[in-house]
Amino acid sequence: MKNNTILKKSIIYAACLFSLNAAQAQQSVIENSIGADARAMGMGATGIAAADGVSSILYNPAALARIDKIEAIFGVDVLKNSNKSFIRSNSGIGSVSDDVSYSGLGSLGIAYPIPTDRGSLVLAAAYHRVMDFNNSVYQSGYNDNLSGIETVEVLEEGGVGVFSFGGAVDVSPNVSVGASLDIWLGEYTRDGRSLLNDYDVGFSQLDLENIDDDIHGVSFKPSILYFKDNFRFGAFVQLPMTWNIDESYRDEGYVREDGEYFSMYEYIDTNSEFNDIDYYDSNFDYKIEAPMQLGLGFAIGEPREKMLAFDMVYENWSQAKLKYPSDYFPEPRYFKDKYRSSLQWSAGAEKRLKFLDLTARLGYMRQPVLFKGPRDNDSYGPDVDVKDLKDFVSIGFGKEFDSSLFLDVAYVHGFWKTEEKPKTFESTRDRIYLTVSYQMPVAK
Repeated sequence: MKNNTILKKSIIYAACLFSLNAAQAQQSVIENSIGADARAMGMGATGIAAADGVSSILYNPAALARIDKIEAIFGVDVLKNSNKSFIRSNSGIGSVSDDVSYSGLGSLGIAYPIPTDRGSLVLAAAYHRVMDFNNSVYQSGYNDNLSGIETVEVLEEGGVGVFSFGGAVDVSPNVSVGASLDIWLGEYTRDGRSLLNDYDVGFSQLDLENIDDDIHGVSFKPSILYFKDNFRFGAFVQLPMTWNIDESYRDEGYVREDGEYFSMYEYIDTNSEFNDIDYYDSNFDYKIEAPMQLGLGFAIGEPREKMLAFDMVYENWSQAKLKYPSDYFPEPRYFKDKYRSSLQWSAGAEKRLKFLDLTARLGYMRQPVLFKGPRDNDSYGPDVDVKDLKDFVSIGFGKEFDSSLFLDVAYVHGFWKTEEKPKTFESTRDRIYLTVSYQMPVAK
C-alpha cells in the first residue's frame, strides 16, 4: 500500500509540474508587454494619439507624419521585478519574497522627413525592447493538495525586441495615414527546481527543469491620425500574426523512498540508484496564432506643452490558436478554455512648468491578467483567481536643450495579485525609462 501511495503521488506531482511549465512558457510571451519610450511611459503608455517623434512607429505609425526634422533617439531601461508568494494550508502559511533586475538598451531609431511640395512624408526605422521575462520566484511551505512540504525556485530570463520599419503621409490637411512592418525577435529561458517531501509516507521527489525558447514573428500595423487645432484622434489595427517558438525542453525527476530525503540543491548523478523519471526531453517548434489587435486613442493639447491623453487596446486571446508539429497531440481549445479577452486602457497628462523649464508627466495604465487556468491539461488544477488586476502608475519629466536635444525620463510602478489555491502570488514591477532624442533640419 505504501509503494502504491508513493507511485500515485509521484505521477500526480510529475503531471502538475509538466503542465505548469508548458503553460508558463507561452504565458510569458503573451502577458509581458512593457511599452517603450520615456515620454509615452511617463504618461501611462498613452501614445496612439499623443505620440510624437520616432517612437510613434511603435504606438501609431501615422503620427510619424507630424515630424518635420530628422530625428534620432537612444534609450535605456532599468527594470526590477519582485514577487511575494504564499502557500496557505491547514498547517500555516509559508511566505518568501524574491526579486530580479535588468538594465539594457530600450530604444534606438531614426526618422527622416522626405521634402515634399505639399503635406508630409516621413520614413522611419527603430528598435524597441517591448517584452521582458526577467523574473525570480522562491516559495516554500506545506501544500495540502500534495500532502507534503513543497519548495519551488524558478529563474526566468530574456525578452523580446521589435524592429520596426514604416512611414506616414498626409492624405488631407487634417489626416495622416501610416503603417509599420514589425519584426519581433527574442528569447526566453527558464531554470527551475521543485522539491516535495512527505515525511508521513517517506516520499521525496526532486525535479530539475530547463526551457530555452527562441522567439520570432512578423506583424503589420496600418494606422490613422486625425488632428485639428488641439484635438487628436488615432487608431491602428495590428493584423493577426504568428509567433514562432523554437523550444528546447528538459525535465528530470528523482524519487526515493528509503527513509532519506533530497535537499533542494543536492547534486544527483544521472547514474544514481534513484528512480530517474524523464518527463520530457525534446527540441521542437510550435506556433501561436495571435488575434487581431485594435487600438484607439484621444488627446487634447500640444505635445510637450500641455496635453491630456487616453488610450484603449483590445484583443481577444480566447480566439488564438496553438499549433504543434503534426506528431504532437493538438490542443484546439487551449486558448478558448484558458485565456480571457483583453481590454487595456491608459490615461496620462503632461504640462510644461516654465518656472522649472521642465515638462512634468503623470500616467495610469490597467492591464488584464489574460491566463485564467487551470494549468494542467486535465482541468483538475485550480483556476487563476485574479485578486487585483495589473495596475501601473507613472511619473516623468522632459527637458529641452537648445531646441534640438531632448531628455525624457519616466518611472513606472506596477502591482497585481493572483491566487491558484493553495498558492497566492503578489507581484510588483518597477521600471525606469530614459530616452534621448536629437533633431536637425532637413537639407533643402
